[in-house]
Amino acid sequence: MLNRSGRVLLWRWRRNPLKRRSDVAEAWIGVAAAALLLLTVPTVGVVMAGVGERSALDQAQGLHRTAARVVEVAPATPSRFSGLADDRVRATVRWTVSDGSTKTGEAEVAAGSKAGSTTTVWLDDAGRLRPGPLTPAQARSQGAALGAAAGAGVCVLVVGGWWVARVRLDVRRGARWERAWAEFNADRGHRHA
Repeated sequence: MLNRSGRVLLWRWRRNPLKRRSDVAEAWIGVAAAALLLLTVPTVGVVMAGVGERSALDQAQGLHRTAARVVEVAPATPSRFSGLADDRVRATVRWTVSDGSTKTGEAEVAAGSKAGSTTTVWLDDAGRLRPGPLTPAQARSQGAALGAAAGAGVCVLVVGGWWVARVRLDVRRGARWERAWAEFNADRGHRHA
């Protein structure tokens, strides 16, 4: 039962008169942590990926597209820090809402759009400009990122709990050793030869 480094494998599970209850508790905590990691991390990741994808797709509910006119000439190249796609820039646009009134706002348009050209914008039920809805592929990737983050969070919690339990057990074992050594030294000090 020795491995290459000379340590006994599965020593916490074998009969041993020197085995402490804290050793057995530490072994069972490790088994519980491993089971939690194997069962909860994938489950939480898959569930949260589905929730994230559905949430991203649900954001498109209530949005409708409409035509708008570009009011000013749009820049030919986007700013490096705009956060928009390579061929999109922000420009002022004007559109007509359902009651017939016109509104003006800033929306994403194709780079280099001329004043008076038509573009498509997305509006909510109140007629306010909103970012365009995510494509199914974008929603899937957003859900996958959320699922991975949730799985990693669960992993950190489980491993952190296991580590805290081990540290507490080590502190208790250290205190017992201190008491045992104190008793041993007290007994030795009373002997007179």
